[in-house]
Amino acid sequence: MALVNHAKKEINAKIVYVGPESAGKSTNLHHIFGKLKEAFRGAFKSMNLQNDRMLFFDFIPSGQGTLNGYTIRFHIYTVTGKDTRPSSWKMVLKGADGVVFVADSDPARGAANVESLRMLTSCLGAFGKSLADIPCVIQCNKRDLPGAVPLEELGLALNPGGLAVIPAVARGGEGVLESIFNVVKMVMKNLRAGGLDVDRQAEQLQRTAMAAPVHHEEPSFEEAGWAEAERPIQGEIGAVPAPVPEELPATGEEPVVAFAGKPEIIQGGHLRLPLSIRYDGKEKRFALDISLLQDHD
Repeated sequence: MALVNHAKKEINAKIVYVGPESAGKSTNLHHIFGKLKEAFRGAFKSMNLQNDRMLFFDFIPSGQGTLNGYTIRFHIYTVTGKDTRPSSWKMVLKGADGVVFVADSDPARGAANVESLRMLTSCLGAFGKSLADIPCVIQCNKRDLPGAVPLEELGLALNPGGLAVIPAVARGGEGVLESIFNVVKMVMKNLRAGGLDVDRQAEQLQRTAMAAPVHHEEPSFEEAGWAEAERPIQGEIGAVPAPVPEELPATGEEPVVAFAGKPEIIQGGHLRLPLSIRYDGKEKRFALDISLLQDHD
């Protein structure tokens, strides 16, 4: 579910690249990042996630990438590593507004494709969603492999719901922008159909709410901050190297601070707040003492 930052007047939408190991998820992200104009993208980052690696960056579509005066910022995520854990995927898929499932066209990877799709379905189910409830495309990568599985066969195995299927060769950039742009358009359509509740609530992230639909034409590739998909990259964009991920501290989850009991007033005019911090599967409790000072007018 997209989140709204009223302080920055931004809508934050999340797109996750899912698929089996070595299917081309990271290659997709690197190619997209290199195609985006620098003015519209954030840093390319990586972070340890249990024993896996999470890659992510954000970008803002230019032109028509707004809704009711709020800028739409897309956050792109994937998880890499050998035998990535379902718990890592579940953590990253939480709150996803769109998914690109990257399937491997190698005949030897059929079982891995099916298992990865099963994992995706299971994670979405844990959040009360299915592939029918979220914008999703299936990217059939590595179409240049000798003996690549026919698209029809991959469709029978991975696409019973009639999702869009896009053939791709991610290492050459074929089908990469088409995949992300299709999902971006679907997410924008959902946001605009749902509208936006812009009632301010003191600089907190608020979820989008139902309101009157706002109709806009969808942006082109250039309006979204990309160079044209079919034109060779030239000039400054062509000189952009593969991004080196910015390292973030290793963590299994974001710290969560919560009240661990009722506040109490103690001697000396102090207020004691019992708190707990849950972090990386562990919980620690402590008390915060606050001095209450009398206000003299």
